[in-house]
Amino acid sequence: MASLDFPTIAIIGLLLNIGLAAGFSLILLVMRGHPVPRLWAASLWASALSTVLLGLQLHMPELASILARNAFAVLGSMLMLFGVALHVGRRAPVRPALALAGAYMLAIVWFSVATPDLGVRLALYSVLIIIWKSWESWLLLRHAPADIRRSCRLAAAVFLLDAALFLVRALIPVAPGAGGDILRAGLPMNVTYVGGMFVMLGHTFALVLLIVERQMVDLRRLARRDGLTGLLNRTALMGDGGQQLAQCVRQRQPFAAMLLDLDHFKRINDTHGHQAGDAVLHHTARTLQRNLRGHDWLLGRYGGEEFVLLLPGAGMEQALALAERLRAALEASPLGRDGGAIVTTTSIGVAIADATPDLERLLARADAALYRAKAAGRNRVACDLAVEPTPAA
Repeated sequence: MASLDFPTIAIIGLLLNIGLAAGFSLILLVMRGHPVPRLWAASLWASALSTVLLGLQLHMPELASILARNAFAVLGSMLMLFGVALHVGRRAPVRPALALAGAYMLAIVWFSVATPDLGVRLALYSVLIIIWKSWESWLLLRHAPADIRRSCRLAAAVFLLDAALFLVRALIPVAPGAGGDILRAGLPMNVTYVGGMFVMLGHTFALVLLIVERQMVDLRRLARRDGLTGLLNRTALMGDGGQQLAQCVRQRQPFAAMLLDLDHFKRINDTHGHQAGDAVLHHTARTLQRNLRGHDWLLGRYGGEEFVLLLPGAGMEQALALAERLRAALEASPLGRDGGAIVTTTSIGVAIADATPDLERLLARADAALYRAKAAGRNRVACDLAVEPTPAA
């Protein structure tokens, strides 16, 4: 343990900080445009610069060295906090973070100039890091979305371990005779710095884990979405819808299906071009979503210009009323373009499930009702009454 001197620890810590920052920055090569990894990479580089300044303190004026390395350390902590907040869907707490950072820097100036005291400065830094890490952990545990909760909990555990390490460091007295020189803070303090290197490794791996799980969730979400409209695609619609239909049949709850087909869509493509046709599909999806807010119903693109809406718990009367409202909303919401507005109408077929949990059969009946709506002149709603609906419990 006699060889556990601070200069050696500082060099190892410097190399470790730079290596972690450089390695994490490589993630940005494949995640351009993502703000969270950029903030975390910048945070790691700020921490690395703080370590560089610590190593250069013998070649700089003492006050300049103290202020510069503390400023970069605080900057790194703030950027880390902002990235964590954005990762869990919260706004970056800029004002309270700046207030905390400003108060800390004023205290560092005071205990470097007015009342020089290395022990107090080290204790203040430990308290600051405890606050940052506790703040980050609270964000991860309190606001993590359900689909990324596992990585958030693991990262929070690592951050709290970091806070615990700094709590121990705050309680360790500086070696007698150290004065203002951190290089002579003493062996117990040096041991905490070694422990901090291992925590730093865990900290960086926790950040990578957060990014990896987020990417996996996003990929799964994209695999379930239609690329043009953002609605559920046919595979996701049939999978989720089949499960909800089976549950409704078991519980003897009604289940309605609605098949919507845009009228004369080929004419829109031929007249205005396929880009206009894509814009109409996107506009239709947004209009339907806007009129379905507040409900957990399943809306998806079935294929081409066809959309499906599945309504667990809805009977025929409710489904028909909703279908008419959606039809009227689409007709009343033309798509504005430079060449003039494109009025979109839709024909809708509605069917309600019987006692058989067969979603394809239910959609086939809705399709038959849709055919009757088109045959009757389009821009209208028709229902299938071939099978008696399952009564509500």
